Amino acid sequence: MKRALVTGSTGFIGCHLVKVLFEQGYQVSCLVRENSNRTKLQRYSPDFRVGDVSNVDSLRKAFNGMDVVFHLAGITKSNRMSTLMRVNETGSENVARACDDQPTPPVLVVASSLAAAGPSKPGIPRTETDKLSPVSNYGLSKLAGELAVRKFSDRVPTSIVRPPIVFGEGDRDCYNLFRGIAKCGVHLIPSLADHQFSAIHARDLCLAMQVISESGKRLNQVDSSQGGYFVADEQVVTYADLGKLIAKVVERDRIWNLRIPTPLLMAFAAFNEIIGQIRGEARIVNLDKTREARAGSWACSANRLKLDTGFRCVRSLEPRLRQTAEWYERQGWLPTRGSVLQCSP
Repeated sequence: MKRALVTGSTGFIGCHLVKVLFEQGYQVSCLVRENSNRTKLQRYSPDFRVGDVSNVDSLRKAFNGMDVVFHLAGITKSNRMSTLMRVNETGSENVARACDDQPTPPVLVVASSLAAAGPSKPGIPRTETDKLSPVSNYGLSKLAGELAVRKFSDRVPTSIVRPPIVFGEGDRDCYNLFRGIAKCGVHLIPSLADHQFSAIHARDLCLAMQVISESGKRLNQVDSSQGGYFVADEQVVTYADLGKLIAKVVERDRIWNLRIPTPLLMAFAAFNEIIGQIRGEARIVNLDKTREARAGSWACSANRLKLDTGFRCVRSLEPRLRQTAEWYERQGWLPTRGSVLQCSP
């Protein structure tokens, strides 16, 4: 039985990964803080190991005896660049260092982001050999994390995964997209142009990470593109098309696409960021995310993953969106499909 540890295990994607590993017969350990809410994980009977990516000594102890470490701990938004770098760069370096300090270093699979690679050219999804060009502070911090773990790759067998938009049961960021369409029939598009996007359901991402841990290629010092993988559904859509798919799965006959001009988007993001700073919270709509929205298309190809490992998403985009919508409905987050409600705040 393989022994695997998941950092960021209490997060949205982490919960999906723990479930996947449990189903695949792994002996699963979860890195948690003393005060972490472990309720969603307890059904899988994992071994909880207390530690923090900011404390390399705690990681050395937690990683003892592991065959593979899946590093998901990180942050997607912050009002400060220094916070992004502290968690996404230094935290990743600490994880790789702790793996290196084991008598037999485990395989390390690091969850990065398409944002670390940068936007794609119109009509041409990104591939692993394209030049890396992040446009946001978040993207820069994730790339810094990649470079940090790469320093240990001659001793720690490491692979990097770069997903695009990730959605699925338990996700609160994409929930707002479903909510606006299901409750109000309104789809906000942060551009006047029809940019293209890739997406992936959290379960498919986690299944891919598990496959990569077993049969994926590892980073090396010669070919900088080897060992890094984009993981995405094969279907590339525009943001408007994504809204239509969501409207279909929540049984909304008609939606209104409201395109937001860049100046208005930036003004709203700046206001939202100020409010977030006053309240001491990072909000999903902020100036950094606006930089990504202004950059154009965010599409990527998963062909290399398919060639190296044979992996393909278990279900296509529309059924995965429906699965997600049904979960939101069961939680009472969305109205029952086909019902019409007034918009609520």
